[in-house]
Amino acid sequence: MDLKLEPLRTSDLTNMGAGQLIRRHLDDFGTIDPALLIDQPFNSYRQQLGGLFENYQKGLAQVQKNEDTHRIFIADLLRDKDVRSVRMAIKLHLSSDDPEEVEAARSLSILLSAYKNVTTSNYEEETLALDKLISELNSEAYSGKISFLHMEKYVTRLQNDNANFNELFSGRNLTNALTESYDLKVIRKEMLKNYNQFTAYVLSMAQALNTPLFLTALNMLNSTRKYYADQLARHTTDKEDKVKTEA
Repeated sequence: MDLKLEPLRTSDLTNMGAGQLIRRHLDDFGTIDPALLIDQPFNSYRQQLGGLFENYQKGLAQVQKNEDTHRIFIADLLRDKDVRSVRMAIKLHLSSDDPEEVEAARSLSILLSAYKNVTTSNYEEETLALDKLISELNSEAYSGKISFLHMEKYVTRLQNDNANFNELFSGRNLTNALTESYDLKVIRKEMLKNYNQFTAYVLSMAQALNTPLFLTALNMLNSTRKYYADQLARHTTDKEDKVKTEA
């Protein structure tokens, strides 16, 4: 049997979606026959993920409760979304029938690859990186390509939303709010890191041992991962259609 893990870009999930994904996995694992739960690493991973999920839920609730925190949190989400929109527009033009469009998109794609993990960085690092990226996109080397591909509105949106975040971030009276909002980002990163390690362990053990526990767990993981991957795919298709309409 060719066992594999359903592909899922967890970094593309919304914060609510990431929480729902982990909650569903934990609920599914809770239905496994207790007699099968004799693998200590599996139980340890599951316990760790449960603890991180609880912290994540508390962090999410705190962000939603505190108005200042929520403003910062939303501002960061907006600039993260803008980065994804720029990438999506570039990806769309990479499949163009026009060789000049493809070449311009290829050049921009190489530039964006240097900022691959920018949206998962801490606030200070992301701000510095986005300031540099925006400066490069507006430079003589790339502005012509942006204009040729009619992507000015995406760059302008990123620039404006990043400036809005920076204005909020610089407010010294928002120190606690910044800490709360930043903590949620850190917790999410740690939770998804643990989750990815857990899924890799389940897959490797299912392939190596082919035992009921790991086969059951892998099937549960894949069922949920496919659901969320399909959701992301539909969302991406809708956005690409919108980009084509606006281009």
